[in-house]
Amino acid sequence: MIKNLFIPPVLLFLGLILMTLLCVLTPVLNRIPFPINLIGIIIAISGFAIMGKTRMLFKRYKTTLYIEKSSHFITEGVFTWTRNPMYIGMFLILFGFAIGSMNLCSLLIPVGFLLIIRFHFIPKEEMMMEETFGQEYLDYKSFVRRWI
Repeated sequence: MIKNLFIPPVLLFLGLILMTLLCVLTPVLNRIPFPINLIGIIIAISGFAIMGKTRMLFKRYKTTLYIEKSSHFITEGVFTWTRNPMYIGMFLILFGFAIGSMNLCSLLIPVGFLLIIRFHFIPKEEMMMEETFGQEYLDYKSFVRRWI
């Protein structure tokens, strides 16, 4: 049961909760000044938009959002400029909220999220994609960056 909870959307949600707590419990670190903190709203909205576009592609091709064997290899839309648009969207949401919260410690949460994604989830996903789609995926990897 616990393993099923260790997934990126849950980590995103936990990160947002932790940022809220940091903002309330360490107000002395709320140092990102207004109106600069409002830039966080734009960043978070762009993260939601990227995730929405990615979800639409997953739905169109009837492939999975979960970390499991994929039924279709998507190379259009947001996948033309990054191999991991869903994770970029989640990172931007966290980063936007961190800036919006004005709390300097909150800026560590998106970095931690990115490290967990990079070293725990992406290697597994890339291995599954290579096993499923072979040379086609390897060619894609050579032309499209992992992030941006």
